[in-house]
Amino acid sequence: MAVIIGGLIVVWLGLSMSAALLRWLGIELHYLARIIAPLLLAVLETVLFLLAIPGSDLLAEGWHWPLTGGLIAAAWLINGGVGAGYWYQHRPPKEVPQAEQ
Repeated sequence: MAVIIGGLIVVWLGLSMSAALLRWLGIELHYLARIIAPLLLAVLETVLFLLAIPGSDLLAEGWHWPLTGGLIAAAWLINGGVGAGYWYQHRPPKEVPQAEQ
């Protein structure tokens, strides 16, 4: 259970700390970068989980890969949700066809 909670904390802190660091540095990302940045963070977290969890002594041998897969899925769902949420809130409006007169 501690590994799951720790992994979710890593995912959430990655998002929060990267956003706070960009604000502190005064960096404003453009539209496409705000969508892609959480996905790149998910790639980084995937690599981190693949390197850290399978070799961990905290888990029984049979739990290494199921927890690794679960945390990788959570990283992609959370980070993908952030990117998709930003896209949904800031997507360009649909053009309404003008009626002919």
